[in-house]
Amino acid sequence: MPVGNQTSLRPLRLLLLAFVGGCVCLAFASGRLRGLLLNSLWLSVGAVAIAVPAGTFLAVVISKTSLPGRRFLHGLLLAWLLVPLFVQAAAWQAALGQGGWLIPPGPLNDRGVLISGWSAAVWVHGVAGIAWVALLVAASLRTVPREAEEDALLDAAPWKVLLAVSLPRAKTGILTGALWVAVVCLGEITVTDLFQVRTFAEEVYTSASVGSLSGPIVPLADDEGQVDFETSDLVLGTAIAVCLVLVLLAVIAHWLPSAHFFSLDESWRWKLDRALFPLAVFTWLLITNLVVIPLVSLVGKAGVQATRTETWIVREWSATKAVELVARSPWEHRREVGWSFAIGASAAALATFFGILIAWALRTNWLNLTLTAVVLAILFALPGPLVGVWIIRLLNHSKDSPWAWLNSWYDNTILAPVLAQWIRTLPLATLLIWSQFASISQQILDSATSEGANWWRQLVKIVIPLRQKAIPAAFCLAFIVAVGELAATILVVPPGVSTLSVRIFGLMHYGADDQVSAICLALALATGIGTLVVCWLLGWRSSTR
Repeated sequence: MPVGNQTSLRPLRLLLLAFVGGCVCLAFASGRLRGLLLNSLWLSVGAVAIAVPAGTFLAVVISKTSLPGRRFLHGLLLAWLLVPLFVQAAAWQAALGQGGWLIPPGPLNDRGVLISGWSAAVWVHGVAGIAWVALLVAASLRTVPREAEEDALLDAAPWKVLLAVSLPRAKTGILTGALWVAVVCLGEITVTDLFQVRTFAEEVYTSASVGSLSGPIVPLADDEGQVDFETSDLVLGTAIAVCLVLVLLAVIAHWLPSAHFFSLDESWRWKLDRALFPLAVFTWLLITNLVVIPLVSLVGKAGVQATRTETWIVREWSATKAVELVARSPWEHRREVGWSFAIGASAAALATFFGILIAWALRTNWLNLTLTAVVLAILFALPGPLVGVWIIRLLNHSKDSPWAWLNSWYDNTILAPVLAQWIRTLPLATLLIWSQFASISQQILDSATSEGANWWRQLVKIVIPLRQKAIPAAFCLAFIVAVGELAATILVVPPGVSTLSVRIFGLMHYGADDQVSAICLALALATGIGTLVVCWLLGWRSSTR
């Protein structure tokens, strides 16, 4: 934490504000909005029920046991965390959807699928949330005082210490993980659109994609006479999403600054003896389900080829086809890759630049911590379609409007998608840079001030050189997230522009299974490499030896 009289977050005030605001919004919401929010709630509950137990178990393994390979496991979860959700959805579709390799021979439920609709949406969101929960709970477990656990060991077995001392003190991390999974379920459209589940974010996306949210602010009706989203519902839904973010902030207010996301060696760990084998088997079975099965499914779909004979069509798998298709998929989608790099790099550069300024302003107490944290959290957690809709309303105006000159920027440039991705990446870049700036000794800055260095010279001549690797790390992290952003980008890309995420999302709806699997696998590998670069720049390897 920065040294100084920084205003701290006030959890009780945030909770009270969120509760009152949520009640008021629900009171004025239409029946349709309430139904959509209820669907989002059920999706969140199902996903949390999957993610929290599995993620908490992995967190205990990572931070509280001597299991061999825990460092690799930690890095694997961190990399999988950044893999775009549409890649994970495509992977599970390849495994359990139509023609999936885990489907047993013969008809199943008359559809040839193991999961679909609600069950598929809950499963994909839940499994995707395991990595988030694992890392958040692991960070919380590492804040448990070592002395408390070692004192408890005098009277109890290690596993009892974990249950009676470690996990109860990590409840903030567990609750944070659960709330974060719920926030993602509220704001994402990838999975719900693919499996046709109607939630609040999905309805916003559907309405916006047909233009009913970007034109005049009046209620419209579809072909069946059902009234589309009114502006009041859009505003109320946005406010409810903000209230959920405030609850999340209230939970993590006093915990996040002391959480340890990387170090694996500071706290007590259970020295495994007889429990080593069963724990290792269960852990790696869970990791197989989380990571290996999705990746193998993508490889399997990419290598499937059909051969027509005189009597029927024979489907077989070819390793040669899989390798060739994955290798050439970036070139075949070079146009989308080019636009993704241009938009993502622009957004990441802006996020890094503003992240430096905001982080330095927080470090020197020029910005209020509470207000800044609330704004950044809202930007990061706000449903993507809402971000897209508000950008459309910001840049798209009627010809007689005094702001009509913005239309050319909206229609003929990449300003809108850059803004969308900048909004989504700014909080992450700021948090990473701020955590690095906060570790600089106040004595160094006081000495520079006494020698006449102003804030700009301190930043450029002292702070950035001392934390020079944090800047490219923040850029890489923002770039990875920007390239995978879909929910907001898909609504604001101008004519003639298509990003990789938008292209893959379109292919997923048209049954191009081998092409989707190949490009998704290539993107997952690229994400893993990018994550390794970020960890190397931050010195993560040295901190986990």
